[in-house]
Amino acid sequence: MITVLDVLQRTEGYLRSQGIESAKLDSQLLLAHSLSMDRLQVFMNFDRPLTDEELATARPLVKRRGEGESIAYIVGSKEFWSLDFAVGQGVLVPRPETELLVEKALEFIGEDEEIFLADLCAGSGCVGIALANERPRVKVYATEISRDALPWLKRNVTDHAMQKRIAVLGGDLMEPIPAERRIDIVVANPPYVERPDLLTLDVVRHEPAVALDGGVDGLEIYRRLIPQAASRACRAVLVEIGHHQGEAVSELFRATGLEPSIHKDLAGKDRVVAARAGADR
Repeated sequence: MITVLDVLQRTEGYLRSQGIESAKLDSQLLLAHSLSMDRLQVFMNFDRPLTDEELATARPLVKRRGEGESIAYIVGSKEFWSLDFAVGQGVLVPRPETELLVEKALEFIGEDEEIFLADLCAGSGCVGIALANERPRVKVYATEISRDALPWLKRNVTDHAMQKRIAVLGGDLMEPIPAERRIDIVVANPPYVERPDLLTLDVVRHEPAVALDGGVDGLEIYRRLIPQAASRACRAVLVEIGHHQGEAVSELFRATGLEPSIHKDLAGKDRVVAARAGADR
């Protein structure tokens, strides 16, 4: 008889042997998902024996995680800003450090203020949806060039009942947004990994390279994004960056006439560059 606790311990041991740092948590999440339980139910059923069918459901999930696939892809969702986002092949999994982009953007928006926001390189939609959830009168244009990511963006907008406040637009950066539409704030989490570094990242085996590849120096997209955003934003432009890109991205802001500030994440690394724009400068 193999119990829930047996499977948890064996799974954790296997994942550790495969170099998975979050082996204990992942073993709990995988078993909970395969049994259609939450983690608390798993803890309350340590002595429960598993059927052959349940074991057969769990095994391939564990194998996928051992091969390095994101736990979020396997269970089909990822928490961000205390909200759940559907994710899968073709869309980047939301990262905790991106919450700083949301935090800093909120500082530019009053509690009950109606503004128009552009969320560029929107991916799963986590940034725009989180902002709209925090500020009930914000309206968002979410743009995404990847045809693989767009279905996930649309699904998450629907899942969070944001269809009336978030317009999903396929295309590159600001281009899909009609020129006559007012944009107060632009936020973006663009690809910023230096291309040579992509070869060293296991994540590229499963998550889309297009969402990570920032060109040879990691700054390729910023050179187009920042001038576009600066020319349209009436209040502020905020972008996520790689931990060593603060000064280089700041110089791109200054070239447009904006004076940026660099903000560090919880690990003490440069993570967001923000600048007041338009009449708010």
